[in-house]
Amino acid sequence: MASGIEKIKVKLGPNIRKYRKALKLTQFELGVQADVTEDYIQALETGRSTPSMNFLGRLADALKVEPHELLM
Repeated sequence: MASGIEKIKVKLGPNIRKYRKALKLTQFELGVQADVTEDYIQALETGRSTPSMNFLGRLADALKVEPHELLM
């Protein structure tokens, strides 16, 4: 059975990508808006990294969604 963090990663990465593409942003552009590197955005989208709660809020703001939408 997958852990809670693994379940979040499975939902989070594809949702970040979906909302980023809906806004027609590159990983680099989203990184600039969220004040992180393109590599970090890529790591989030591929499930290699998990954001802090604080960053999840910043990321949601940059993607123009509510934070919980990234986890659904």
